[in-house]
Amino acid sequence: MIIDYDKRTVGIKIVFFGPAMSGKTTTIKWLFHEMDLIEELTSIENSAGRTMFMDFGIIPFRMGDDWTINAHVWSATGQDFYKSTRDVILVGADGIIFVADAQMHLQDENVESWYELAETALEADESLPIAIFLNKTDLPNIVNETQLRMVLEVDESIPVFIGIASHGKNVLEIFQWMFQKAVKTAVT
Repeated sequence: MIIDYDKRTVGIKIVFFGPAMSGKTTTIKWLFHEMDLIEELTSIENSAGRTMFMDFGIIPFRMGDDWTINAHVWSATGQDFYKSTRDVILVGADGIIFVADAQMHLQDENVESWYELAETALEADESLPIAIFLNKTDLPNIVNETQLRMVLEVDESIPVFIGIASHGKNVLEIFQWMFQKAVKTAVT
């Protein structure tokens, strides 16, 4: 959390993390579009439209007449070629949304990405709020929440939101949950 007393702002950092093509950018773009802030979102993509480094934008929330809480929203690229950038994106995170791909044949990618996250961010700060967004649940041959929890070895203390990023299903809900948790954790 970053406090700027002159500008009367509080900044929290929420990072979307997960395997390549799981829907991190789609989720963030839907969120910013829904909040009429799409022009505030920066995406660094390659010529094929894949995220090369990150997506980044700020969602401001007015707190009374004087203060603003700025949610600094980031995504970490899932592509292995850009793996070294993910550690940089995670620095200073106040909350993490892990975007998992629900397609059955991509569970190894979910596991690999989850363990990378656990080794970097979660081991460093066990109090860091985390939630899982099980994306692409509108596709055939998918895992359910129970199966995902088993494959990732995640207990009930970590919430799983079942969603479809391209339609906005549970995107706002997981963001609101994470925003509240990140603010609460940052101030305590």
